[in-house]
Amino acid sequence: MSAPAPKSDATTPRTFTQMVIRTVPLHLLASMVVVGACALYSSTSMAGHGLWALVGSWSLTALSLILAGAGGILAGLLDAAQQTVDRVEQQLRTWLHTLPAAARADGTTGRPVDSVRVEYETLVEQWATRTGERLRLPRWLETLIRKALRGVIVDRFIASCTERGLSLVAPQEFRNWLLAEGVSLGFMPIQDQLSWWRYLIVGLLILLAMASLLVAWFTS
Repeated sequence: MSAPAPKSDATTPRTFTQMVIRTVPLHLLASMVVVGACALYSSTSMAGHGLWALVGSWSLTALSLILAGAGGILAGLLDAAQQTVDRVEQQLRTWLHTLPAAARADGTTGRPVDSVRVEYETLVEQWATRTGERLRLPRWLETLIRKALRGVIVDRFIASCTERGLSLVAPQEFRNWLLAEGVSLGFMPIQDQLSWWRYLIVGLLILLAMASLLVAWFTS
């Protein structure tokens, strides 16, 4: 009996723009429906409270819809950025499998830990550049990834070597450490930052919807 064929990811978005097209409309629609419904309910509850109260309520409804639209777009962009970072991480893990062959081809032996910082930082920088071009990352997201990788991965690798008492390291050692923990350590701060901002925006939209309901409840 033959093994099942691996699941194709042909439908998975492969660039940041494709991910934006998939995520932003969903977030925009959800925010407009939830916040808009609460704002409209609040406005209709003001009927019979006078002309100025009605005008003010509909003005607040319009403002709520504008804020909901902006918040939905931002939340969608942050969601797309999180998915893009996931794909960047997958690209890095795939690329790491080429390092052992490159090391054997070059005949590279162990080198002092203090002398590999610039070389490995350049290696990560080159990979980030190629991946950014392949996934068509926006400049702000590419800068965020570059800064996080540059400031975390190589520094923590050298610290790990020092803790283990290693004075000589080879590309194979760098690859093994990246696959074991370095990749996760490098991308975790980016994911946490994007997730925090996204949840903050969603929370503010929920508060906006609740505020409309409270206005309707107090004026009914």
